[in-house]
Amino acid sequence: MLKNLIFSAAAAGIAAGLFTAIVQHVTTTPIIIEAERYQGGAPSHDHDGAPQEQPAAASPTASEPAAMAAAVDEEWAPADGVERTLYTSLATTVIGVGFGLTLLGAMVLAGVGINARTGLAFGVAAFIAVALAPAMGLPPEIPGSGAAELGARQAWWFFAVAATAVGLGALLLTRNIALQIGGVVLMALPHIVGAPHPREYVSTAPAELAGHFAATSLAVTAIFWGVLGYASGAFYERFSRSG
Repeated sequence: MLKNLIFSAAAAGIAAGLFTAIVQHVTTTPIIIEAERYQGGAPSHDHDGAPQEQPAAASPTASEPAAMAAAVDEEWAPADGVERTLYTSLATTVIGVGFGLTLLGAMVLAGVGINARTGLAFGVAAFIAVALAPAMGLPPEIPGSGAAELGARQAWWFFAVAATAVGLGALLLTRNIALQIGGVVLMALPHIVGAPHPREYVSTAPAELAGHFAATSLAVTAIFWGVLGYASGAFYERFSRSG
């Protein structure tokens, strides 16, 4: 069983990671690069000769930080283009394998039959817990967005994820009315407490770009979790049948 779990998570993580990396390359990455142009830096020229601000290299995360200007103190980051795409694909795939194993472990602990349909359901639940619910308080941010202190945001994010995951489990996996009501209250609790926000919103990028990124990022994340959940269940079912 353990071997099937590991192989299934690896196969699903690779499939979901590579597919999502392709989607990111044509959706969120161009928005991030465009946002980086508003953060400042020396102007450059594109192939048409139009003046542009040089985008800083960044890591393939939802909010990619600009690289430091000083060459001596500059933190390494993959360059735009093929290198950035390769590192994004690798990071997304590795994350996919880890989350695939987590999803399969959750299905085993829940005592449900593991198949493609069950995997998709758990993938949707994971998207709600890990992305959608936290985004209601802390939406995905582009470079240059104003934000509260990092530690406070991380603490609230983990609180929101944990509360939503446990609440969904109580709501969907039990038949006890009291537990279901408690699950709903638990899911609402992080939003009642409220996410940390800066006293003043200051952003170098246009609001339209920030909104576009937040919506696109959530859509890409939904695709990732849907593919990962479906593939995890499907691969596990296939490996189990093959012995």
